Amino acid sequence: MINTKDVIYLEDSSVELYGYKFYGSPYSNKYRQWAFMKSDENLKEIWSKIPTETDILITHGPPKFIGDLTVDKVNSGSRTLLEEVKNRIKPLYHIFGHIHEGYGIYNCEDISTYFINCSNLNEDYDCVNKPIVFELEKR
Repeated sequence: MINTKDVIYLEDSSVELYGYKFYGSPYSNKYRQWAFMKSDENLKEIWSKIPTETDILITHGPPKFIGDLTVDKVNSGSRTLLEEVKNRIKPLYHIFGHIHEGYGIYNCEDISTYFINCSNLNEDYDCVNKPIVFELEKR
């Protein structure tokens, strides 16, 4: 049983834990029909509200070209999210899911952020991917 007092739901909001600033958003770029989806242009306003001092960014959907390649061979991530992460926010980690086929850890040479697509499902909704675990240094 989960004690709901131990759960923090971040819907376009932030929390500081153990000296790290977390920000979470349930939105993703429009791909098929799911909740919390908007066109990339409409997402631009949402992403612009993410605090610059965010250490760990958690979004439902991925940024463009990073863990976003679908089974249909479409890069379905958000271009405007990538721009915000790369040029302004620069978090230590950006954690997301949504595109099950994009599971894995990505480290781009020109961005100091680690990108983690932590989807535990495959495109058939079978639970096949292992949890991705990492440690944060104490602050």
